[in-house]
Amino acid sequence: MFKSTVKIIVKHIFYILLLLLIGASLYFFKIPCFFRFFTKIPCPSCGMTRAFLSLMKLNFYESFYYHPLLIPSLIVAFIALPMTFSALNFNKNICLVCLCIFIFIFFVVYIFLLITNSIP
Repeated sequence: MFKSTVKIIVKHIFYILLLLLIGASLYFFKIPCFFRFFTKIPCPSCGMTRAFLSLMKLNFYESFYYHPLLIPSLIVAFIALPMTFSALNFNKNICLVCLCIFIFIFFVVYIFLLITNSIP
């Protein structure tokens, strides 16, 4: 059971590093958001990369300005990752409801930012 838990942790670390590599390559090679490029409408996660880079510099105000839900998104991601561990006994229904509520809040904030035209 210990080997399977270590294997899952290594797999999640690999996925996180892969996402960071993809995000860094998109940022450094100046590749635009595909959704915004094709539709001319900002995507729900517009500003997340800039917010993450600002957060890495410990500039919380600027991070919040670029996308107000970056820090809650990171918290939800780190809570959702352990849900796959069989060694931990999470109530999957409660976690799923919380995830659905967060996604709903994410889109409410997105619609508010679209209406107020305040997506950077």
